[in-house]
Amino acid sequence: MKPGVRRFTHPAVVAAVIAVLVVGLLYSTALSLPLFSDDLVQIPWLESISWGELWTSPSPYGYYRPLWYTIWRGWGGLVGGLRPRGLHGLNLVAHAFAAWATGLLAVRWLPAAPADRERAIAAGWAVTYFVVFPFSRQAVAWPGAVYNPLVSGLTAAAVLLYDAGRKTGSDWRMGSAALLAGLTPFIYESGLLVAPLLLIVETLGRWRGRWKRHSRWPLVLIGVFAITLVLWRWMRGAGVAPFGLRAAHLWHNGGYLAQGLIYPLAPLGQRLVERTAMGPALALWLVAVPAVLVLAWLGIQECPDMLLLGTAWFGLFSLPPLVSMEAEWFALGPRFLYMTASGAALIWTAALVPWVAGARSPWRVGAMAMLSLFLMIPAARFVRHGMGLYRMAGQSIWDAAAAVTEGQRVLLVNLPRSIAPDGRIYPLGFEGVITLPMRVTAEELAYVHTGVRNGAEAVAFGVVATDEPKGYTYELFGRPVGWQEAAEAARAVDSVYLARYDHQGVHLLEAGGLGVSDAETGPQAQFGDGVELLGGSGMCEEAGEVRLTTWWRNRSGLETDVSVYAHLLGPDGSLVSQADGRPLLGLLPFWLLRTDEVLRDVRTFGPVPPGAYTVHLGIWEPATGERWRALGHPDGTVVWPIECP
Repeated sequence: MKPGVRRFTHPAVVAAVIAVLVVGLLYSTALSLPLFSDDLVQIPWLESISWGELWTSPSPYGYYRPLWYTIWRGWGGLVGGLRPRGLHGLNLVAHAFAAWATGLLAVRWLPAAPADRERAIAAGWAVTYFVVFPFSRQAVAWPGAVYNPLVSGLTAAAVLLYDAGRKTGSDWRMGSAALLAGLTPFIYESGLLVAPLLLIVETLGRWRGRWKRHSRWPLVLIGVFAITLVLWRWMRGAGVAPFGLRAAHLWHNGGYLAQGLIYPLAPLGQRLVERTAMGPALALWLVAVPAVLVLAWLGIQECPDMLLLGTAWFGLFSLPPLVSMEAEWFALGPRFLYMTASGAALIWTAALVPWVAGARSPWRVGAMAMLSLFLMIPAARFVRHGMGLYRMAGQSIWDAAAAVTEGQRVLLVNLPRSIAPDGRIYPLGFEGVITLPMRVTAEELAYVHTGVRNGAEAVAFGVVATDEPKGYTYELFGRPVGWQEAAEAARAVDSVYLARYDHQGVHLLEAGGLGVSDAETGPQAQFGDGVELLGGSGMCEEAGEVRLTTWWRNRSGLETDVSVYAHLLGPDGSLVSQADGRPLLGLLPFWLLRTDEVLRDVRTFGPVPPGAYTVHLGIWEPATGERWRALGHPDGTVVWPIECP
């Protein structure tokens, strides 16, 4: 093989190329997402504390992760702030690095003197398995979970360094591994397990004959573990306490872990659920048990060292969520599986790479490789679909940020707390995305994206959440309110926005507000004894949508439930579009208005092609279907001409 070709097919190059390509293919849309979830709490906290407080106090949720926050703060200082694109980019880089290091680890733990083809296949398989690992989706898409790929990548690097150091007798390599073991606990709690993993590596190496000489470095690792554990527990004592072992959850948590280990085959469990009356946990275990036995049998034939390392990694990093996580939390937080992904990748690589690479015919190698990759298609679909859900929910966050301006306060109604697909790929766990948990506030959302303080409030008004989009369901974010509470919330802000849901996404529409009229003094029309139309304006926006803004007043304390009809007629007089409904997109009926209170109502039609249009506007009673006449207007209807260029 020519030197240039050899360099191109070097395992490190193969692993890097595949990591970058597959991460880009699956996760590049993350760069267009806003910030969400705990980011909205942690970023303001991080901006408000000193460096000393950062290293001597837990985070707002009681976690002690100062090194992770130091990385964030340093990055923000370097690029001028903690902006969404930069933080999402950090997650993608960290995920690609963790995949690359996992690929190199798989190559290093192959049997002695492997062929070049086997080395390249091992690197490619391990990297692909790791990147496509579906339950990493939450950790990669959410900037605040960057500690998962950071610790996973550094753990793989520590194992690589320790293994190389023991083989060559290099103290600086083993010292570097010990240093990483000492740093990772301050990024994420699971980093405390890096030193024990290195001790397991030492034990495996001695047992399997990877090195013969004795070493004092295991004593150093024991000391590193003891010191970091004491420091971590001391600092974290001010934070929340762990849930503790709960036997009732072990069955469910074990199922989530088994699903992560056999994820290429786990969709078979969901097929069993759909075609039988079998429960999802039982269906999964019926697939998982024989799959694990086959993986173990294949791996122990050709790659026992890698199989043992992968099993040790997977088992060790499975312990924290297994024994400390409530099953409901585990289901909603699949990111807790991230730290097990490298171990699972090593197990699968040990089982399949010798089988694939051992084929003599290149065509057979290609067919086997394609079959192996075919098993990952459901996982890739899971990731891409989830990123689409993040994009849909994220658009509403961007819309909310765009609505916030200095000196103005907005009410955000029915933002998505979570979105979930109608169908399932895997038998266990929540397959949707959570962007705005109840522990965050709209004020934090506004501040993180705009720098404006006290700029927003959010409420959940289920009565008007009538959208039933195809393909997904949603839960509402914000303080639950009824009619009266919604009216009071609208009175406390300058503008009101309502989230609307359809198959294309989630968007915020301006509904209007309560306050002073911008129209000329005196009503343009009066309906019945109490409702006055003070004025209005219409315009055609760039996208071709017609926007109508009107001002109303309840002069006499109207109690009848009346609504507005608004019809857009084309140049030929035909009906083009309607925007009927109670004011503020249905949020504020006229009967909730106080006497002489002014209402600004915004309605949108279209989009429409260029031409001359008219809007016919009036009041009607939904209970009877009767239209109220606009006094002084022909046909009892107010007409606005609108020109769309």
